[in-house]
Amino acid sequence: MNKILAFSITILLFGIQKISAQNYLNYYGIINIAEIANLDKEFKKSDSLYQVAFGLVDKPFKEDFLLASINSEKLNTYQKTLDYLKNGINHGLTLKRIKKQLTEFKKSKEWKELKKEYKSLRKNHLKTLNLSLRDEISEMVRKDQKARIPILGSWRQMKKTDSYNYNRLLEIIRQNNNKWPGFSTIGEITPKGKYDVTKNITLIPLHFKKEWIEKLRPYMLEAVLNGEMYPYQFARIIDYTVSHKTISQKKKNNGTIIGESCFLYGTYKNITVCDCEKAKIERKKIGFEPLEDYYRKLNSTYKCYEQK
Repeated sequence: MNKILAFSITILLFGIQKISAQNYLNYYGIINIAEIANLDKEFKKSDSLYQVAFGLVDKPFKEDFLLASINSEKLNTYQKTLDYLKNGINHGLTLKRIKKQLTEFKKSKEWKELKKEYKSLRKNHLKTLNLSLRDEISEMVRKDQKARIPILGSWRQMKKTDSYNYNRLLEIIRQNNNKWPGFSTIGEITPKGKYDVTKNITLIPLHFKKEWIEKLRPYMLEAVLNGEMYPYQFARIIDYTVSHKTISQKKKNNGTIIGESCFLYGTYKNITVCDCEKAKIERKKIGFEPLEDYYRKLNSTYKCYEQK
């Protein structure tokens, strides 16, 4: 580690207040800087930041271990890559996902070692979870999507499914000591990455009524602050269900009045953020990376709404 990098990390650590094992807001911030460093091809800096972040919390996220391993592969430090991947598997990372992301590492002896240990590591991870609840929630997600298939579903079926899922989720929270059933309970189900909600529990609330989301919001926010849910997942639910609104109207050629939509956090591609300054503040509260960083990672764009 060069002197400038060492000094930068020292300053960063000095600025972190009340570091604790559960300081996920600081964790999210450092992970973001590590990801940006990787995009800038500053692989050594990125690796050092990942190490700092992983030391801040008891349970780092599996996707962050995967990204750290991809970064370390660029440095040809395969033993470190192996260590990151083992930790990732201990937190839910699958061999199937790893295979799709790493190339050169799969030619190494460390890769052979990982494959030998995978089943044991995976088994140990699954032992820490409530697998019956995990299966039940996966079934709730499946029925949520089935009710929305044009041929199989219907408005009545969607309404019935959403009502059941909402009430059952409230019951699950009560049974889980009034906590959201997060990563430590059912695992981190993100098969396509940290911005993926296709098969996990956070897909279900996207179809809930606004008042239902307001009831669930405190539990979800607590989950974010305790490392049980990604900031993105929370922000996406709020954007989709609560903060999405019409900000202006204009006429098409046929005279139809249409609205332009905007969002509080900015979680969708190529959209308008209602108030970028407010978004900056709200994102910081939940550890969600700045707009410019987030959209750079997604290779997408956003715009700030300008009051006319």
